[in-house]
Amino acid sequence: MISVIEVFNAVRDLANKDQKGFVAPSVFNSFAEVAQQNVFENLFQGLVTSKALRLSQRDPGAGESIYRGVEDDLSEYIQDSILVTSSDASITGDANLFSKPFNFYKLISMRVEGDERTPIELVYRPDQMSHILSSNLSAPTESFPVALISRNIEVFPTDVGSVIMSYYRQPSSRYVASDGDIFRGDLDDTSSPRISVTSLQPDGFYTPSIRDSRDFDLPEKFKGVLISELCKMIGIRLRDTALVQFGQTQAS
Repeated sequence: MISVIEVFNAVRDLANKDQKGFVAPSVFNSFAEVAQQNVFENLFQGLVTSKALRLSQRDPGAGESIYRGVEDDLSEYIQDSILVTSSDASITGDANLFSKPFNFYKLISMRVEGDERTPIELVYRPDQMSHILSSNLSAPTESFPVALISRNIEVFPTDVGSVIMSYYRQPSSRYVASDGDIFRGDLDDTSSPRISVTSLQPDGFYTPSIRDSRDFDLPEKFKGVLISELCKMIGIRLRDTALVQFGQTQAS
């Protein structure tokens, strides 16, 4: 995780040419989630690039493997979830209609819950699913279930039972401090990263509220990239070309 206090201090100091506190916590917070999302999505672009290097046999491999490094970064976002029946099912009456998890980002695989861990074939086109359902050769069975992926998830055969989805979750935030059953670094999937302060002085100095702040849900090694992304966004808002150029230079 990346400390929101450290990132806020860095961005504030970079923008704070005259020590007059140009970057208020509210401004920082308005860009924090978007900046984190941009860095997160760049991980998937890095996965595409590293796969190309691997296929062309230019990936160093072993401990220096670029591909494995990206996979390690993304592994933190892999999650399993038992799907719940979609709210639309009460209208359609389809018990095999499921909702995607609330923090869903990208689907990895699906399987039927149980000891056999039967994989579910994934289909994304309704016409293709219609063809499968009407075919005598490829019609879904208990040992060969099929799911149509759209706004909801429709699984066949209709009596397949509980379904488990493996997916990449959206990044959210991390607790800054331990509190009761919550430990520092635990995931808070109800909140975006934010800096909270108990007091803010005219000179830009502040007292952070550790309990109410939330750290970024990104690996520590991306702190520099995150700061650059925030500098670009805040620089545009402040019409500070120097700050924008700094962010662009550091990111390139």
